[in-house]
Amino acid sequence: MVKRTLYQLLLFGIFAVALACAVLAVKDVAPFIKSEWEIRQLREKVKTEEHDPNGKETRRDNIHWDQLQKINPDIVAWITVPGTKIDYPVLQCSTWNEYLHKDYKGEYSYPGSIFIQPGVSFSDQHIVVYGHNMASRAMFGSLHDYESKEFGREHPDVYIYEQGRTTHARIYSTYDCEDASETYQTEFRTGKEWMAWLTMTVEENYYGMGVVPVKEDRVITLSTCSTGRSEDSRYTVHSVVQERTEDIDED
Repeated sequence: MVKRTLYQLLLFGIFAVALACAVLAVKDVAPFIKSEWEIRQLREKVKTEEHDPNGKETRRDNIHWDQLQKINPDIVAWITVPGTKIDYPVLQCSTWNEYLHKDYKGEYSYPGSIFIQPGVSFSDQHIVVYGHNMASRAMFGSLHDYESKEFGREHPDVYIYEQGRTTHARIYSTYDCEDASETYQTEFRTGKEWMAWLTMTVEENYYGMGVVPVKEDRVITLSTCSTGRSEDSRYTVHSVVQERTEDIDED
């Protein structure tokens, strides 16, 4: 009888521990699930894809900017990288790293948002776009797909949508670096300094993408944390702007 009681108590203890672990696990995962659910809802609300006549690729995204601005005036762009999970609003405000742990509504959220720093523009010579490396591959987690040469060569395009403007860029380099490295330099005093930086990004590249930037080009860099390296390591994907067009309403 005593043994049976002890056995039942042991089972109860194991069940209680398992239940507590499950509750903690759900508590840890819940913010990430909530973040992705809200982003999906936002996409459905503000985006309408428009395809070219043959239906093979997206020509541009019809984004309801008036709705986005009502949600948060800090939403300045939308980034899409075909073939990945990257399809997010881009945030910018007057404070550095403000959206590192804030969602697109400006509310606290550990996954944060895709963001650019204050005072920069997608018309700059070099701009860096930041996002967390989430294990679920959300935010910029799926940037790591570009560690595969086959994937990278099959999915070279980056699209930045701003109100009335679309920027198409082509990926040419991807590698790991330190967060304080010259990779993040955004101001260049001379054309020679700019060319030296471009050369560095090509030389650091893990594999060739068939695109080599020239002096007249502009670069958009996507940056996230590295996987399996030091906490100061960053994984970067450089893309060179191919086209920057004004969107004209056709109705």
